[in-house]
Formats: sequence, structure tokens, C-alpha cells
Amino acid sequence: MSENKQISRKDFLKGMGYTAASVAVVGSLGGLLTGCSQPAPAAVDTSQEPQHPFPYKKIDPAKAEAAAYKGYKEKGG
Repeated sequence: MSENKQISRKDFLKGMGYTAASVAVVGSLGGLLTGCSQPAPAAVDTSQEPQHPFPYKKIDPAKAEAAAYKGYKEKGG
């Protein structure tokens, strides 16, 4: 029922060459697509960044518990 198809070394190497060439072309497409992306945003104004260390702020334990439970249930842990 099944036939064993014999391929020559020449046909095997030719097929492997086509495969390697196609992998190289597909791999280089990512570099071409990044050239079409949006330009980089302008420089960020560092005067708006928060200063470290952050000041201490008292947290309501009940609100923290509710936020933690909600975050765990919505995002799965």
C-alpha cells in the first residue's frame, strides 16, 4: 500500500538549500517591518518624574485587602 519514495542526495541538498534560503528571508522581514513603525517619541521631560525615595503614605488596610482580592481574581494570580 505505501510506496517508499527514494530521493537522491542532490534533490535532498537542493530542498535543504531552499529551506535555508526561505528561513533567512522570513527572518529578515522583521527588520524590514520595524523600519515602517512609528518614529520614536520625543525626549521625555525628566522634571515630571517622581523623586526617590517616595514619601510614606498611610494605607487603609480594608481598601488594600479589597484591591488585592480584586486584582487576584481578575488577573488570575
